[in-house]
Amino acid sequence: MSVENLAEKLNVSEITIRRDLKVLSEMGVIGWRSGVATSTYGKSLSSTSLDVNAGSRVDQIKMKIAAAVPSFISESSTIFVNSSTLCWMAINQLASKRLTIITNNAHATESVHHPQTIIILTGGEIRYPKESLVGGVAIQLLSSMQSDYTIIGLDGVSIDGGLTTQNLYESQVNTTMIKRTKKKVICLADYRKIGVTSNYHVADIDDIDILITDSFANEKVIKSFRKRGIEVIQIQLGQ
Repeated sequence: MSVENLAEKLNVSEITIRRDLKVLSEMGVIGWRSGVATSTYGKSLSSTSLDVNAGSRVDQIKMKIAAAVPSFISESSTIFVNSSTLCWMAINQLASKRLTIITNNAHATESVHHPQTIIILTGGEIRYPKESLVGGVAIQLLSSMQSDYTIIGLDGVSIDGGLTTQNLYESQVNTTMIKRTKKKVICLADYRKIGVTSNYHVADIDDIDILITDSFANEKVIKSFRKRGIEVIQIQLGQ
């Protein structure tokens, strides 16, 4: 849909439309090229054109969030890392540090990591398509250990719902990780997960210490997190 058509339908100026489209494009919600807005799912707002660059915006945001993680992790720490895509990115960002990483991500051994880093897989049943390790074996191993930090990605982070995920089996592993953390729980979530409540409860919002998200996250929700004493880091895509 063109800028002119949007301005006419919404009864606002073209300047306002262009400003808002710029923000939505940076968020990865839409593609915006040559004055025409298209959906990131490949379906145009008025036709079926595809913007090949739109989806990569969310990946850029995720990479920025993951890149912020190392500054919160001390050398020689033991960390639990769950199976989310953001946490996989964070493992790779931690390659400069010597760590013990305990994770239910079956791909962790393929990550970039410090030559002296120890990677321990929890074992357990492999759940596809993510190839996350879940079930009694994974929980039993985690329950026998303690971490200095937990790095966790989720499908929803909200005041009322707390930390939530779409997968029952992963929720049980995530809960165990958080309970067995000695120092800080670090939650990674892009703007699409903030203020959202998914199917299965993992922990209360007060169980996390640090939330790393992006500047597109709902500011009202972010303020409510800060009032609860959570340290919120909002990365800027342009940084």
